[in-house]
Amino acid sequence: MAQEGITRYETAGGARIYRLPVQVFPALRAYVHLVIADDYVALVDTGSGQGSSDADLRDGMARIRDEWDEAVDWTDIDRIVLTHAHIDHHGGLNFVRSLTPAPLAVHELDRRVIVNHEERLTLTRFRLGVFLRRAGVDDARRTRMLAMYSGAKHSVRSMPVDDVLRDGDMLDGVFRVIHVPGHCPGQVCLQIDDILLTADHVLPNFSLFLSPESLTASNGVDHFLLSLRKVAALSDVRLGLGGHDRPVLDLGAAVAKIEATQRQHIERVYQACARPSTIAELTARLYPFVRDYDELLALQKVGAYVEYLDQRGMLAVANLAEVAEDDAAAPRYLAV
Repeated sequence: MAQEGITRYETAGGARIYRLPVQVFPALRAYVHLVIADDYVALVDTGSGQGSSDADLRDGMARIRDEWDEAVDWTDIDRIVLTHAHIDHHGGLNFVRSLTPAPLAVHELDRRVIVNHEERLTLTRFRLGVFLRRAGVDDARRTRMLAMYSGAKHSVRSMPVDDVLRDGDMLDGVFRVIHVPGHCPGQVCLQIDDILLTADHVLPNFSLFLSPESLTASNGVDHFLLSLRKVAALSDVRLGLGGHDRPVLDLGAAVAKIEATQRQHIERVYQACARPSTIAELTARLYPFVRDYDELLALQKVGAYVEYLDQRGMLAVANLAEVAEDDAAAPRYLAV
């Protein structure tokens, strides 16, 4: 059932899940989920805190009360859960925290992003700079990209986490926690009866962001593919609701499609390495029209596929002598 963008679902056990659309970036919509099970209320994710995101979330909550006749307010929330610590899912936490003191839960591998945000931002920015230099990005572009990366993240402040999640946990007797690293180190899917909140893990029509594990531990193609198979093994899921994209009516088919797409991307990068190329050169050939922040994301994604191929001995560094002598030299990868 749809009500002007807000959608309501009911699990086999009678829990109600409201799907609230929020505009997290100018060209990106995400979904925040409100879960109500008897007298328990949980907010899953918080939007980005940028643009209209906070207002969309506030208005969505009001419309659930007024238009869906659901007697729930911010003060009724018993739990805030973050599916993962990417800013389009946790950036609205400052706003939400001003309205409810409900305890916050996040996976242990993403806890540091929330409790030590400033430190994590500084260190990740440093590692990203190293990655971009090794990818063959020139100094001027690298400086511009690092400024874009920091961007509005400086508006987010550190705050305490009340509970950490681990794979297999049963949070508050409502959410079964399934750890699915790859897109983000601490990403989790949350199962409520026969409905799975898939976060950014299973998005059948959405271009997923991946980055190398060498840049962020527990990211990368290997982790993502293993996590896909983990979710595909679930036999009791009727419906999947992601942090973006349309609902998933057939989880197994959606996972198979995503895995096949990833294999195609891996093969495409491998074929592009028919001549020696830096990651920056590969990105320019494979994604010739991306600009600004999308170019930064594309560089990291290509870097993740190069890492996957290199780990399997499918690539060689054609300019190895140069790389050995010059720390500033960018490796040129060649398919073998």
